[in-house]
Amino acid sequence: MPSSYLHDESPWNTDLLLPRVTEHSDLLEIQILLGGLSLVLSRLHPEFARSNFLATRRVAMRLTRAIEYGNQSKAHFIGADLQQSLQECGRALDPGTAMTLKNLLARTLKREAEAARFERQDDFTISDFLAEEQLRAEPGASLAGQRAVRV
Repeated sequence: MPSSYLHDESPWNTDLLLPRVTEHSDLLEIQILLGGLSLVLSRLHPEFARSNFLATRRVAMRLTRAIEYGNQSKAHFIGADLQQSLQECGRALDPGTAMTLKNLLARTLKREAEAARFERQDDFTISDFLAEEQLRAEPGASLAGQRAVRV
């Protein structure tokens, strides 16, 4: 029984140990960034990279995950890691990789700020919903004396 997975092209160039450049437009930014960060990490002694470039290695692993899944949202970027990575290898990055990393950092920080702004809504319970509905239905009614139901 032939598998379709065997016919798919690998996202990795095994000769260069870098991500393969594809025409997948959603992954273009990820490929540029992973290629640039991999180049910087390849110039370092492995022990030095393991001890001093932790955030850059974490970002590279997240980029690798996104490429393997073929979906940029699978990377689950963290703004602090991207900032630290930019600080760790800011001068060693080529201009294209640096620009891509800064753009990704800006989008990630914006997404995290929006998530933090709406975090208070997570505590919304069914009793809150019922109380709000009752206030809408009866503007002069008081909720005192009524039992709230918690789920």
